[in-house]
Amino acid sequence: MKNQSHAYLTFALGDEKFAINVDHVQEVVEFDQLTKVPNAPSYMLGIINLRGQVLPLLDTKLKLGLPASERTSRSRIMVLDIAGTDDKTIQLGAMVDVAREVVEIADAQIQPAPELDGLQSTAPITGIVNTHGDITMIMDISKVFSVQDIVELNRPIN
Repeated sequence: MKNQSHAYLTFALGDEKFAINVDHVQEVVEFDQLTKVPNAPSYMLGIINLRGQVLPLLDTKLKLGLPASERTSRSRIMVLDIAGTDDKTIQLGAMVDVAREVVEIADAQIQPAPELDGLQSTAPITGIVNTHGDITMIMDISKVFSVQDIVELNRPIN
């Protein structure tokens, strides 16, 4: 069995480093105009207009149970493709503190995420890469932004 590797986009949320498979990332854009949506869930910052397409913008830190993001000049929006219902993909913006770089990570480098009292099945972290004590957590984006969340965000506002 040959050792496979995949491309991951690394990014920071606070002091923590994360990586997601680039297959889910459409692009990374700078933070621009944001329109607030009344009665939206707390993790939804609002909606953005990306070249004529309206996308929900979510605070990745809030979705992970971390303190809300502070917007800085380094904040970026990862435009993600999330598998939805009926084989449709849904696009959304996920705000991160810093988008870093695309790196190749070999499957053999990824250690399983530590199991915490059966939380592993629901935790969005699927693995950990430890490079000389520098830990990067591999994130399963579909566990962070579930189809249920997206359906809720796309529901018409009365």
